[in-house]
Amino acid sequence: MDVIFLVACCVCLVAGRPQYAYPAATPVPILVDERIPIDLQGGYGFRIQTGNGIAWQETGAATSKSGQYTFTHPDGTPHALSYTAGVGGFLPVSDLLPTPHPLEPWHIEQIRFAESQRAAAASASAATVA
Repeated sequence: MDVIFLVACCVCLVAGRPQYAYPAATPVPILVDERIPIDLQGGYGFRIQTGNGIAWQETGAATSKSGQYTFTHPDGTPHALSYTAGVGGFLPVSDLLPTPHPLEPWHIEQIRFAESQRAAAASASAATVA
């Protein structure tokens, strides 16, 4: 009985394996690999460039960093992004980042109305407490 169960498990494993053969990975040459070792204050830096068009550089210290990277999308669109990161968070800058849709005049009116309602409720609450 145990042998039949073992054979059944093996058949299920073989039948369930992926049938797709993935193409072999093509090695990408590293063209530039420059590194500034971490110093006593936590500062560091690096610059990397690969044979497939990816470039990345960054410098930083213990509490902040800045850098940029570039590459080309499969459709040929170049992508460039620069950033800073620190106490204020991660702040990326790129033409390809989505931006908020511009507010229509009725949006602005609704925002002003909501602010006036909040102010009225706060003053009514303050008058009740006093």
